[in-house]
Amino acid sequence: MTAIILQTPPADPLNQIITLLEQLRNRLPFAEEELAYHTQLRAMVAEQQEQSAAALAAWRTALARRWECEVQAQRLYTHVRQQVIDAVGTDAPCWQLVEESPADGAWMATDLLNNLRRLAIVVDLIQPALPSHKAIQAELQTMAARLAHAIQETERCEEERRRVQAEQRMLNELCQRSYRRTRQRIVTHLGG
Repeated sequence: MTAIILQTPPADPLNQIITLLEQLRNRLPFAEEELAYHTQLRAMVAEQQEQSAAALAAWRTALARRWECEVQAQRLYTHVRQQVIDAVGTDAPCWQLVEESPADGAWMATDLLNNLRRLAIVVDLIQPALPSHKAIQAELQTMAARLAHAIQETERCEEERRRVQAEQRMLNELCQRSYRRTRQRIVTHLGG
């Protein structure tokens, strides 16, 4: 009788166990059943890897779009803020609604969104109205809507990425357990 040495679970236990089962097909009464099971697992792993790659790519794309939108929103905020300062100075009561930019210029996306909305309120409160009041309001509202959408899309993609990662971890654990179970079954059947 030929000794069969099974290594500890390799990096790709499914392929190893499938190859072994195919080699021992004639000697193991349960080979077909196990082959079908592990082949199905391998297909699930391949599908899961595709989903994982797609979720990661979607998240990266959404994040890049959000960052681009944040840069544009920050520029608009700074430009309009300066217009308001030029028009009424920083002593006007409505100015308390507007926040200073952080020293490093890095607001969180939601902070920037809230500040855009506050600035839109300040622009409405200024009397006399800025000469380009309607255009400024339209720009602020459009940018706030774009930024809000970008934030929501990034959060949705992040949630999907995390969900897919959790599924991937569970599937990997199932594969490891299946590998160990089938390995033990082979060893037991062949007499150690």
